[in-house]
Amino acid sequence: MDDKYSFKKTFTNTRFLACVSTIFILGFLIALTIVKRDSFSDHMEIIPYDDMWSYESGSLVDFDNLKTDKHFEIHKRTNEDEINNNSLCFYSKNIHFTVYLDGEPIYDFHPETANVYGKGYGIFPHSVSIPVIYRDGDIKIAIDNLYEGKAGYIIDMHLDTTNDFMIAQLQRSTPDFLICLVIFIFGFVLFAISLFGKYFGDARFEIISIGCLAMVASLWIATGTNVYMILTNSPVVLHFVEYIALDLMAYPAVVFASFVTGNKNSKLSIVVGILTLIKVGTSITLTSLGLMDYHQLLSCSQILLGITAIIFIYLIVKGITRKTIKSFITKILIVIFGVTTVFGVIDIIRYIIYRDDFITFSFFKYALFLFIFMSGLYEYIAITEMSKRGKYAEIMEELAYQDDLTGLLNRKAFNKKANIISDGETIYTLIMMDLNYLKRVNDELGHVKGDEYIKYIAKSIAESFANDEGCFRLGGDEFFVMTAYRSDEEAFYDSMKNLNSMINTYNKENDPSIKMSIAYGYSEFNPKTDNFDEQFKKADQKMYEMKAKMKGR
Repeated sequence: MDDKYSFKKTFTNTRFLACVSTIFILGFLIALTIVKRDSFSDHMEIIPYDDMWSYESGSLVDFDNLKTDKHFEIHKRTNEDEINNNSLCFYSKNIHFTVYLDGEPIYDFHPETANVYGKGYGIFPHSVSIPVIYRDGDIKIAIDNLYEGKAGYIIDMHLDTTNDFMIAQLQRSTPDFLICLVIFIFGFVLFAISLFGKYFGDARFEIISIGCLAMVASLWIATGTNVYMILTNSPVVLHFVEYIALDLMAYPAVVFASFVTGNKNSKLSIVVGILTLIKVGTSITLTSLGLMDYHQLLSCSQILLGITAIIFIYLIVKGITRKTIKSFITKILIVIFGVTTVFGVIDIIRYIIYRDDFITFSFFKYALFLFIFMSGLYEYIAITEMSKRGKYAEIMEELAYQDDLTGLLNRKAFNKKANIISDGETIYTLIMMDLNYLKRVNDELGHVKGDEYIKYIAKSIAESFANDEGCFRLGGDEFFVMTAYRSDEEAFYDSMKNLNSMINTYNKENDPSIKMSIAYGYSEFNPKTDNFDEQFKKADQKMYEMKAKMKGR
């Protein structure tokens, strides 16, 4: 009942509503962009240009089934009216090539990268500016397949009469890129909060895991957007990042499931962590040595994600049966994760059937984003509640260690501080103080006046030792200060001088019949050589010696 009330209260919180409203407005703008994203390309004048290409043998080219040879060439006769002032545009994947016009190279795509990045790249757009010709000419594309015995491909070849092909690619993929950017920032904020926030305890790892999952998942999807590819112009490196990010999603997902389902001590997250390290390490090693490639090891990544999904479901079921998971988050996890898993399985099946020879919409990535967003929203609510409870506990602890009358630390705080400095290495000066004639003040001037003396002395001590010293009221008229100043330092002398000055000021301004005064004694405490109780008694003894002298006068 308390949890439901607490979460209901959070949902009505103004800041919470502002955050959710901002997210929905941003989502609306992105959706609007998606709806309008084809408006620019609709005005482009596109001329199909994928017919009448031939191999060197004279046979016509079927771009849906390119040759699997290591190297081959395709040709097409053209004329000035057809290609002048145009660009040859198309998508390619897993091929390197050079475009020639009448034997002269006009475009070369042979990106040079280190072996560790592999050979393959994602679907990459090309826009080849064609020089002006004044006669019939011959366009040749010399193609190298990256994988032996496996054909790469060229698709959607056309002439762009307005040179706006790349702009259209940016426009089409901008919504996806913006969504990735929002989710990445969302995950980074959660990650930062978990590192620098207070009161989280073990829940910190839960928040870290969903933050990492958000960042890795958004990076994985962003690498496949044309915006990222065109801006970086490094398709091979981005493809490497895409494969590694895909593998790295498994571990934070299982860690999050372990904590959110109440199974934080489960060893399954360690198992998945080890499998992830093995998969990433093996992929990088085999690819660097040229034995295999990340693309050829993709099935291993799919198996790892499948294991992750099974473990996630197992942890949810275990949490439900043991009643260690809250009912509302159970429904959210089951429904959204179930939808995400179904779309993931559908995408894997489509990949197995069609391999990578298609460009299609993937529901899995949006379902994954929805799962991350809802999980992150849950973490935001949890963070809000933990912060409230932690702040309340902090206030209660502060009150427990605070003297009601003066606001100084009390004897309980004194005992705690004594234990802390006894285990440290810093030398402290211990100062015992006692307010003189308090009994006479109470008897002759009243307890209200006595309380005024006590509060003024406490204020004077706190202001005189204001550099992170410990100032305590041990009870009645007894005060104590622990300071890191040595007794022979000028700072110690200045603090004591300021304290006496404030007492003298009170006496001058108020001219009480019983003058305010204190007696004090101090000793130095070295944790390495001294016993705290002995040094405390030493300071106390000196204080009584000073008090006796003052009474004698």
